[in-house]
Amino acid sequence: MPQTETVLRQALKERVRPVLFINKVDRLINELKLDGQQMMARFEKIIKEVNKLIRRYTPEEFKDKWMVRVEDGTVAFGSAYHNWAISVPFMKKTGISFKDVFEHLEKGESKELAKKAPLHRIVLDMVIQHLPNPREAQAYRIPKIWKGDINTPLGQAMIKCDPKGPVGMMITKIVMDPHAGEVAVGRLFSGTLRRGQELYIVGMGNRKYRIQQLSMMVGPDRIPVDELDAGNIPAIIGLKDA
Repeated sequence: MPQTETVLRQALKERVRPVLFINKVDRLINELKLDGQQMMARFEKIIKEVNKLIRRYTPEEFKDKWMVRVEDGTVAFGSAYHNWAISVPFMKKTGISFKDVFEHLEKGESKELAKKAPLHRIVLDMVIQHLPNPREAQAYRIPKIWKGDINTPLGQAMIKCDPKGPVGMMITKIVMDPHAGEVAVGRLFSGTLRRGQELYIVGMGNRKYRIQQLSMMVGPDRIPVDELDAGNIPAIIGLKDA
């Protein structure tokens, strides 16, 4: 799990709470031919290793709360490729069992399983139920990930995820649009963005950059909007030097 450990370590360093999705479960049945007991043993080993990393890298005040557990739904299983997933809360709600999963996969009925237990529903439920909203998370994340003075108006606005405060945004990637050119994407920690608004970019002096087009990221899609407030993920055209 070297890659998993690297990603998880970075997330925990930045105080991002984890949940666990165990992928490629179909391969355990169809290719490795594991029975139910062997598969559960494999799951237990993975969960134990992930929790070991969480204990190692998580701040003391979050260690117990952030451990992932099958029974509370912070762990889900499935196949991203075949678009299905399952979790204990979902099984209790719908009556679907691991036996049903086994039977569908042994019969090659992945599409049918995806209809009964769609990946997006299980994962989205897990996110909504267990991951903090931006206002809650930024209260403990900003002092860790931002090196500025948290007692300034900007620092306080970011901690509170205040849409009325100064604009504070972290650009995390630049996407090339074949028609619009560079699109700056990131997390808006404070303030409100508006189309036509002028912004400063850290490290670029007193030069101002005008928001030519503003969108909200929803999954892979950019939804054009006139304004967007703190806690969202904006996509901005016009920040050439971001």
